[in-house]
Amino acid sequence: MTPNTGTVRAPVPGWAGVAALVLALGCAAVLFLVDPAHCPLYPQCVFHRVTGWNCPGCGSLRAMHQLLHGHLLAALRDNALLMLSLPVAAVYALRQFFRWRAGLPVLIPTTGVRGILLLVGVLVAFTIVRNIPVSPFIYLSPP
Repeated sequence: MTPNTGTVRAPVPGWAGVAALVLALGCAAVLFLVDPAHCPLYPQCVFHRVTGWNCPGCGSLRAMHQLLHGHLLAALRDNALLMLSLPVAAVYALRQFFRWRAGLPVLIPTTGVRGILLLVGVLVAFTIVRNIPVSPFIYLSPP
C-alpha cells in the first residue's frame, strides 16, 4: 500500500489492457446493435422477478443502449444512478491511463468499512426511492 493514499500498486501487463479494451468494445457493439428492451438475449433481473421492485441495476443495460445511441435523457430515465456514476468512472479511468502512459504504476483503490457502508447505503437508498410509487420518485424507475 502506498503511504497515505488508500491505494494499492498493481502491475498491469500491456496485453491485459488491450484484451480488456477489445472485450469492452465488443460488448458495446452488441449493446449498440441489440436493444435490451426488445431482446431476450439479455439476462432478466431476478430481484425484480421475485419482489416486483427495481434493484439499483434495473434499467442499466437499457440506459447504456440509449447512451450509445446518444439519447442522454432516455438513459438517465432508465438508470439515473448509473448515468451519474459514469463521469466519475471515466475520470478515474483516464487518470489511470495517463499514469500508465507516464510509466507510473496503476493504482487500485481500496476502501475501508466506511466506504463499503457508504456504497451500500447509496444503493439501498436508491432502491427504496426509485420504488416509491408517487411523483417525482416514479421518474427514477425505468419505464
